[in-house]
Amino acid sequence: MSSRSGGDRPEGPPLTDRLAVRADSISKVYRLYASPLDRLREVLFRAPRHRPFHALRNVSFELPPGRALGLIGENGAGKSTLLKIVAGTTHPTSGSIERNGTVASILELGMGFHPEFTGRENARMNAVLLGLSAGEIRQRLPEIRNFAELGDFFDRPVKTYSSGMALRLAFAVATHADAEVLIVDEALAVGDGYFQKKSIDRITDFQKRGGTLLFCSHALYYVALLCDRAIWLREGQEAASGPAVGVVRRYEAFLQEKERKVAGLSDVSEVSTEGRRPALLTDVVVHDGSGHARTEFASGEALVVDIGFDSVEPALGFQVRVGIDREDGVQAFAMDTRGEAWAPLTGSKRYRVRLTLPELPIAQGHFKVYVFLADEKALHLHDMRILDPGFSVVPAEYTVGLMNPAHAWNLVESDAAEPATPEPGSAVSSVS
Repeated sequence: MSSRSGGDRPEGPPLTDRLAVRADSISKVYRLYASPLDRLREVLFRAPRHRPFHALRNVSFELPPGRALGLIGENGAGKSTLLKIVAGTTHPTSGSIERNGTVASILELGMGFHPEFTGRENARMNAVLLGLSAGEIRQRLPEIRNFAELGDFFDRPVKTYSSGMALRLAFAVATHADAEVLIVDEALAVGDGYFQKKSIDRITDFQKRGGTLLFCSHALYYVALLCDRAIWLREGQEAASGPAVGVVRRYEAFLQEKERKVAGLSDVSEVSTEGRRPALLTDVVVHDGSGHARTEFASGEALVVDIGFDSVEPALGFQVRVGIDREDGVQAFAMDTRGEAWAPLTGSKRYRVRLTLPELPIAQGHFKVYVFLADEKALHLHDMRILDPGFSVVPAEYTVGLMNPAHAWNLVESDAAEPATPEPGSAVSSVS
């Protein structure tokens, strides 16, 4: 769950002060055996009895202090393996990893915890490994307990914890230890909406203090907002890297193409988080301003989306986002309330907002409507709704393209060109 500065420093160029983490051509190969007996035979007869599995192939990156790197990709792409290598809990088969500063990691649930020890004892041991003094540990333990919301379970064995409780303890310890580098691997996938929001707020506070973040998540929204750069791993190899938003878009396009090939085999959940949620969408209505639901529009007509939601606490703040996607997954456009003077929404338990497009700029097609209810920073997603089908735009005549933006054609006239005068001695031909 933790490692001290330096880590595994192989021979080679020294780590510069400008980098918090540097990975150079990292590869990881596992040996797969058909049975335990084959492993023994390989040792006794010194003949290969295994099949190599390449979890990572030549992955490299450099992460300066205070920056955030996101890892995205499908299950089995090698994301967790790479983070374990960075954290120092496993070693690469080839390549080198260098770290500068204290590294705190939240990897597999319960990783680094002794099941027979209490939450308090495990928190104390991990804090020692992270380099905190006895006085600092005494000061931080109440903060860790309060953040994890474990109550009396803080003094009970970890083996009695649920997966969500183990996650809360791991996250609390890692983020209260003043580490320079924080590694988070899908930790937010477990736990209810309240704790997810607390976790996101804690991560953003860590970044504001100048911390370095390695973040792995299937929630691409978080990756795009929290990370400066991202790496998309596919079958252990780097499929794309660069600014986070661009890499996320490429990965989304890949997923959409894949989804089109298996369309109809799975449903999209309407609820983004489970457990306690501080706010819930109550209704979403698409209409033309009359208040009566419509599903068919003409290009240029007014389109209105009414959104209602309830909150359990008037003091909480909220942002709302609406996205319009064509049925094949192509994103037409999206907009949210962050630019409004009255946002974030706060001070009530019941809200109703309206998004108005005076002239629908879509030319034709069938579309889904996505509605997202987020916290005041538009980071944590409390709830979402997907209207599928949402609405259709039917052109009056044959139309090419997706959009029909407002436009104007003008005829720009100019003086007629003077006929060219031939140079003396040049050949002139004419047709009569």
